[in-house]
Amino acid sequence: MVSVIVTGLMRRFAPHFGLVDEPGERKVHTRTTPLGGGLGIFLGMALPVAAGILTAWAVHAGWRPDWLPKEVLDEYGRVLGKGYVLALIFGGALLIVVTGLFDDVKGLGPWLKLFVEVVVAVALIACNISISIFIENHWLCALVTLVWVVGITNAFNLLDNMDGLSGGVAFIVSAIFLVVAAQTHQFFIAALLLTLMGALAGFLVFNFPPASIFMGDSGSLFIGYMLAVLSVLFTFYQESHALFPVVVPLLILAVPLFDTISVIVIRLHAGKSPFVGDKNHFSHRLVALGMTPRETVLTIYLVTFCLGITATLLYQVNEMGAAIVFVQAFAILCVILLLERAGRRKPP
Repeated sequence: MVSVIVTGLMRRFAPHFGLVDEPGERKVHTRTTPLGGGLGIFLGMALPVAAGILTAWAVHAGWRPDWLPKEVLDEYGRVLGKGYVLALIFGGALLIVVTGLFDDVKGLGPWLKLFVEVVVAVALIACNISISIFIENHWLCALVTLVWVVGITNAFNLLDNMDGLSGGVAFIVSAIFLVVAAQTHQFFIAALLLTLMGALAGFLVFNFPPASIFMGDSGSLFIGYMLAVLSVLFTFYQESHALFPVVVPLLILAVPLFDTISVIVIRLHAGKSPFVGDKNHFSHRLVALGMTPRETVLTIYLVTFCLGITATLLYQVNEMGAAIVFVQAFAILCVILLLERAGRRKPP
C-alpha cells in the first residue's frame, strides 16, 4: 500500500522536479514519462520494516496482544538482535537510492555511481556481512562479496530497459528466494523478501506495459542492491545436503547475470565501452526476433521463473538430480542463444 501511494504521488509530481525520462535513440518509450518510482519501492519496503522494528521494541517492553500467536511474538523478540544489520543494510540502501535520484535528475557518470556502490559494499564487509563459500581466506571472501554486491546491483540497473522488466524479474526472483527461505527455515530473510515483493507489486501496478512511471536508477539500483545483500545473508548450504545448493543464487539470478555478461561481451567485441548504453540487451535482442515489447517482457519473466524454480529442487535431489537441474538450465540458455543467432541471420 505504501508503494502504491508513493508511486502514485511521484507519477503526479515528479515532472515538477525535473524527474522525467525523455524519449531517445537508445530508449524504447516514445513519450516523456515520470521517474521516481524507485522512491516508492524503497519506502514501500523501508517503512514496513521500520514498523516491524517498532513493534519488536513494543513487544520487548512488555506489549503482548492476545491476537498475536506466541510464535510470532517470539520472532519479534529475535528481530531486535538483527537491528544493527537492518540499520546497516537500509543505511546503504538510502545512499544508493539518493545516488540514483541524483543520476535521474542530473545524470551522474558511471564511475561515481560505481564508487558509491563499492563504498556501500565495503561497509557491509567491514561489518561482517559477507559471503562464506568454504574459503578460509578472509580477503578472498571479501573480494567475492564486493564483486557480487556491485555486480548484482548493476545487473538490475542494466536490465531496466523496458516497461515492467526489471521490477517484474525482481518480483519473480524474490518469490523464488522466498521459497528457498521457507525450505531452509530462514524466516527473518523471508520477512524481508515479503516486504520487498509488496513494494515491487505496488510499483508494477503503474509500471507494467504500458508504463505510466519508471523506477529510474534509484529503483533499479535499490532492488539490485537489496537482492544482492539478501542473497549474501542467506545460508544456502545445508549440512544434510551436498554442496549443490551453494549455486542456488546463480540459478535464481541467471537472467540478470546473463543479460549483463552478454551485453558487456557484445560491447567489448564491438570496440565500445561497457559503460555506454545501447540496444544490445537481452530484451532488445528478443524484440529483434519479432516480439513485441510486452511479449518480450513476458518471455523474460518465464525464462526467469523456469531457471529459478529449478534451483529450489537442489534441496530435494541427489547428485544425478542436481546434474539434470544444471543441464536443464544450460539447455534453456542455449536455446535462447540459438534463437538470437538465427534471428541475426534473418533477412531484413
